[in-house]
Amino acid sequence: MSEKLHFSNLIMGIIFIIIVTVLLAGIWANYESSKNNFEANANRLHAITESYINNSFRMIDAGLTIYDNTYNDKMRDAFVIVMEEYNRSDGEPSLIDLKSLKTRIGGMDIYIINKQNIIEHTTNPGDLGLNFSIIYPDFAEYLNVIRNTSGFYPDRVVQDWTKGILTKYSYMPTPDHQYIIELGLISDKFAGERMVVQYSDVVDDIMVFNPYLEDVLLFQKQKRLVYNTSYIPTPEESAMLDYLLMENRTTQVVRDQALQKTIIWIPVDLRSPEYPADMSIFSKLTYDDSILSGELRQMALLHGFTAMLVLLLGGFIAFMVSRKLSKPIEQLAADVDAITAGDLNHPIRQVQGYELSNLAEKTRIMVERLKEQIRKREASEQRFMDLVQFLPIGVFESDLDGNVTFANPAAFELFGSDFNNSFHGINIFSSIIRQDLDRAKEIYTAIIRGEKTVGSEYTCLRKDGTFFPVLAYIAPRSENGAVIGVRGSVVDVSRLKQIEAEVRLLNVELEKRVAQRTFELEEATDELKAFTYSVSHDLRAPLRAIDGFSALLSIKVESRLEPDEREYFEKIRQTVLYMYDLIESLLYLSHLNWQELVREDFSPTHLISDVVSSVKEQNPDSNVIIIVDELPSCYGDMMMIRQVFTNLINNAVKFSRKRSDPRVEIGAIKDGTGTVYFVRDNGIGFDMALADQIFKPFFRLVRTDQFEGSGVGLAIVYRIIRRHGGKIWAESTPGAGTTFFFTIPPHEDIMMQNSSE
Repeated sequence: MSEKLHFSNLIMGIIFIIIVTVLLAGIWANYESSKNNFEANANRLHAITESYINNSFRMIDAGLTIYDNTYNDKMRDAFVIVMEEYNRSDGEPSLIDLKSLKTRIGGMDIYIINKQNIIEHTTNPGDLGLNFSIIYPDFAEYLNVIRNTSGFYPDRVVQDWTKGILTKYSYMPTPDHQYIIELGLISDKFAGERMVVQYSDVVDDIMVFNPYLEDVLLFQKQKRLVYNTSYIPTPEESAMLDYLLMENRTTQVVRDQALQKTIIWIPVDLRSPEYPADMSIFSKLTYDDSILSGELRQMALLHGFTAMLVLLLGGFIAFMVSRKLSKPIEQLAADVDAITAGDLNHPIRQVQGYELSNLAEKTRIMVERLKEQIRKREASEQRFMDLVQFLPIGVFESDLDGNVTFANPAAFELFGSDFNNSFHGINIFSSIIRQDLDRAKEIYTAIIRGEKTVGSEYTCLRKDGTFFPVLAYIAPRSENGAVIGVRGSVVDVSRLKQIEAEVRLLNVELEKRVAQRTFELEEATDELKAFTYSVSHDLRAPLRAIDGFSALLSIKVESRLEPDEREYFEKIRQTVLYMYDLIESLLYLSHLNWQELVREDFSPTHLISDVVSSVKEQNPDSNVIIIVDELPSCYGDMMMIRQVFTNLINNAVKFSRKRSDPRVEIGAIKDGTGTVYFVRDNGIGFDMALADQIFKPFFRLVRTDQFEGSGVGLAIVYRIIRRHGGKIWAESTPGAGTTFFFTIPPHEDIMMQNSSE
């Protein structure tokens, strides 16, 4: 086993890690911040340099533009003389004496350019036949634009195409627009006066304030180096200049990682729509990246040295602080170790520091409470032992082999042994008869494995040789997570067995009585069916005879009868019909008791429509409005449910017919238990005190001379709903109408009920 880490070393390690982590994180953050600042400053310096070049070159060009324009008047006057000679030659340049004309205009070179942008005549033989469409397409396009105009078009002082001499050019189309005459002014003053402001001064300035800048080259459009016309661009420079001139005049960056160089091309676009000459400057700035890399390396070394110092300082601080913190904790730990070893009276010494002294005090309080808990536990164990000793049932404990390790007096008494004798050497299987022994051992093994914990019944043998039944409940007994035996109770169930035998005899007698009562009930039911059939046959026959004879008699003597006598005959017939309906209703009500339910799922909406049509046919004079809502399906006997709606709708129509606006509504609502169907009317209503009486046979709320009826209709409805397992009730207000509600259990409830039965 590896040696445990000492607390002081742990504290020292934690403090060292915290100090080193925080300080190294700070150093690293400072390094990253400094590095970012160095790089940001270098980038900012590059941006300032590029902006300074752009702005400075534009200012220089603006000054040179003003200077170049000072020669415009002189050249405009020269064009007057040239144009007079052109007109005098009738537009034929070959007839003009260009040499003498050059002398007359102060030595300016004359160039006559035809429509193909070719110099057709000139005082400068070296430029004769020069085709601008090939060598200078932009300039050729400019010539095409001004050819059909008239006027004076000055240009800038530029280096000529062949010799690079500073020349001031101007242009004027001929009146017949066949040619464009170009004049070129060469002056010794150009080199000196234009050098007052130089691009090289800007270059010198930026080389001074930007230490990362290694070299600056300035190119013109003709790929000539400013102030050095003999310089020949490298292939890379030539390719970049072509790209900038022809495709994209934006800043381009080229990095050479191997040489640690960064080249930035800055095109200063100085083109002007007023002049054909392109005075743009293309600056090539070469930066030495190794300077910045060296500065960053020096800064990294400085931060690394600082980190080494931090490690040494952190270790020293961690050692000192850990010693200061660990000494009182180690003292407190030694006191706690003594207490955990069993010496609860060992004192807790005072330590420095509020938190540690508070911990020491809480530890003392905890020890005192632990002593109190031990005293209470010992007292509780004593009470438990006293309780077990006086329990009237046997309580025992055994090891894994079944050897008894504890038993209370009731257990000894149960088996006829003396409690004063030791229970050592007694095994729980020794008192079980041989027939139950294997089963007892199997159950005991299963309980130890945690597979069985229910009580088991065995037959045991007392010390005096008598047998008796017992019921044993045992459970595994564990220590430190391991099963070491069982603990249980054992009860003598001899009296319980005797009671069970008596109950079985009583059950046999009860079953005989139930069978006898069932037989008698079936006989009574058969007799009732026979009686019902006899009543229905014997009573209906005389009624039909009375109805028939009274009808014949009234027809035969109708002319001789007085009005009151006719009324007597009518009352006889109405009474016979009432009795006939009463008998039919009673027979139907009686038949409901044994009629089989044929349940099915169906929609009551169509069924109710048929009932409503039948009711309206029976009451043609009624103006009742019957509203039938869309009803959910139900599960029941369709014919019986039809009878329910028939009786309830007939009642609703009957008791609301005296209203001026009789109204009946059939619908359904949902509540917490399911679907509740209802039939509502605005008839006479009734007192809710009679709500429990209206479903009894022959109970009537009104006299028959007011509203006809047998008094059995609601009883039939009640019987049908109850046979379906549903509920029915009424809510009514006298004079305002009545609503009958009823429920029919859904299909799922019926299936669940049948499965449970």
